[in-house]
Amino acid sequence: MNNFKINSKNKKVATTSSRQCLGISITDKSINMVLLNARSLNQFRLEKYVVVPLPKNIIGNGNIENHDELVAHLQQAKQKLQSNCRNITVAISQKQASIRFLSRTEDTEYTEEEQIMAELSQYDSLDNVSYDYQNISTNDQGGENLLLVNSKRDDVDMLMDAYTEAGITPTQMDVDLLAVINSAITWINIRQPDLANKCIAVFNIDYRETQAIIMRHGKLLYKQEINLGYDHLIQSLRRNYQLTEEEAWDMLYSPSKPENYNSAVAQPFQQQFIQEIQRVLQFYFTSASQENEIEEILIFSYGNNGSNGFTDSISQQTRIPAQQINPILLAQPGDSIEQAKLQLDSSLLTVAFGLAVRGL
Repeated sequence: MNNFKINSKNKKVATTSSRQCLGISITDKSINMVLLNARSLNQFRLEKYVVVPLPKNIIGNGNIENHDELVAHLQQAKQKLQSNCRNITVAISQKQASIRFLSRTEDTEYTEEEQIMAELSQYDSLDNVSYDYQNISTNDQGGENLLLVNSKRDDVDMLMDAYTEAGITPTQMDVDLLAVINSAITWINIRQPDLANKCIAVFNIDYRETQAIIMRHGKLLYKQEINLGYDHLIQSLRRNYQLTEEEAWDMLYSPSKPENYNSAVAQPFQQQFIQEIQRVLQFYFTSASQENEIEEILIFSYGNNGSNGFTDSISQQTRIPAQQINPILLAQPGDSIEQAKLQLDSSLLTVAFGLAVRGL
């Protein structure tokens, strides 16, 4: 959603051309900022990043619950980052947005805009909707694939108001789910281009839930939210070691863990997670055609949590090759960035990285 105050009716979304972009994602747990510099199409430099923890009851399930506190923490994150970059991409939660891929054949009688208006006609008034769309691909027969994203105008305005009051002026807004897809595409293009034309399942572990995405050629084929995230690990740590929530977070991201961490915490979580993966795949396979059979599983945001053997277990139980990756590690870190700290924080930065790449 490039245009916040007016609805976009452009055939193709305009993007800001810049060698530098700041991506900002807000979760229930933290504000994450990633400042990228593009040296070339597939070469990035991570100039700076910040992770600012958020107390409870500021963001809940993607919604702003305490406007003033959110503004204060955004100002804190901006001050900590110390950047004058004006090319800024921010995220809106998929819970507050609708994402649709529409097909058009060459002989379609109505225009792109008429098709979009028909899709949006379910709403009482277009004045209450923020939307944008673009043609993302055209096949050999002239058929088009359109991406339509829309959200309630009030949700967009509320988020924009918080950024504006914090002294931040976004130039683009994207959906967090599409930022995850963008991170996946970027990683595939650079590290494993042979996956570019294959059907991929991506699982991005977040605080309260996991985003499950099945995609091919960058097109979203299926999505589902899994009610399993880092919070489940935190509660397990608290139960097993009698910790406060803050102490549990410190232990989760500490390179040293208790001797029985794998057996008491990591392995039960991993087995539960694999069961959820199998459930997602089962739902997908009931509606998928054979040409979209999944050929690779990518796990985002779990690489630093005692996950030895995790992907082996996934591959054995699903019979699909699996990898764990943190896409932001594609970027060459700037001189001021501590490598060890980046390794620990990398699992929190997938969405912000995808947003920053989107703006380059």
